[in-house]
Amino acid sequence: MTDSEICKDLSALLKGGAVGVRGDGGLISALADAGVAAEELCAESAAAIFADTSCDVLAEAAGRPFIVISEDAEGVRKEYGCACMAPGEWTDERLGALVAALSGEFALSAVNVDIPEWMRFLPAENSAVAELVSHTAEVCKNVKKIKDASALSLITEKTKYWSAEVTLEVNYTAAEAKVICRERDGIFFEMLSEIAGDKIDGEYTLMKYVRSASEAKKGYAKVRDALECARVNGYGIVSPAEEDLSYEQPSVVKQGSSVGIKLRASAPTYHVIRVDVSGEVCPIMGEASQSESLVKSMMSGFETNPEETWNTDVFGKSLKAMVQEGLGAKVGAIQEDTRAKLRKAMTRMVNEGKGGVICIIL
Repeated sequence: MTDSEICKDLSALLKGGAVGVRGDGGLISALADAGVAAEELCAESAAAIFADTSCDVLAEAAGRPFIVISEDAEGVRKEYGCACMAPGEWTDERLGALVAALSGEFALSAVNVDIPEWMRFLPAENSAVAELVSHTAEVCKNVKKIKDASALSLITEKTKYWSAEVTLEVNYTAAEAKVICRERDGIFFEMLSEIAGDKIDGEYTLMKYVRSASEAKKGYAKVRDALECARVNGYGIVSPAEEDLSYEQPSVVKQGSSVGIKLRASAPTYHVIRVDVSGEVCPIMGEASQSESLVKSMMSGFETNPEETWNTDVFGKSLKAMVQEGLGAKVGAIQEDTRAKLRKAMTRMVNEGKGGVICIIL
């Protein structure tokens, strides 16, 4: 009896259509008996089987999946690029092989690559991820049909970070393939080192790094909201936490016949101010006749690819580097005594509740 699962897969691929057969009425009956919808080849057929190749096979196939029944298997593969079966009696075994071969001619709709869960947090530019993506793209160039899916088992061949052994699963019903990849032994700490920017080669260094990162995260949590406010509104404040408070000795206060107590505490606060710094560069490139073509090229390139224009090398430096140097010089131009005065003024405004400011810039 013909394998029912193979026939079900083909029926699912046909999506309610039928297999069109040219030149073999007995095959139509055999397919129907096996549970596969079959008919004489027509424009509505979802796939085609050619037992008679006296016609223009490619024109008759019209882009549909098809196979050819012929003694010249090698010639068929060269001429049509499809599967071929020799003519003969349609036993259950041969009919099953025919159905499987036809199923393999359908287009592969998707290739899913499954990697270990912990590696899904790696960025796309990570060396292991980039290597797998590159090899997958290269292998997939030659994977067009379901029958080509076996080539996907080679996507980790000759890779640095991945095991050569993969698990390949082909879902004929959905016309999809899934490749389960595994990392090579020992790369876990190598990937951690790459992400951390620090060498992590064992449990000790891992715990040391995690503790350091945890402390850094706690410190950043204090200023995160202030930085976001400064980014959006231009001004952000880091309020003091309880552990930042410094308590002074209580003192007695007398007001007439009444006696009270004064409690004082101080704590550092941080005021984050967004200062929009602007800078420009204007390199002189020589006489107009010598530089006009270069300037025109840069101006036209800016419209299509601004990043490339900013990376243009002029006098040994890119335009981007020149602007960044100019911005850096402006940021560092405020003198230490000026910064101290700004800090003192802000401290008085906060502690004395003064809201008015008169600023004289010399």
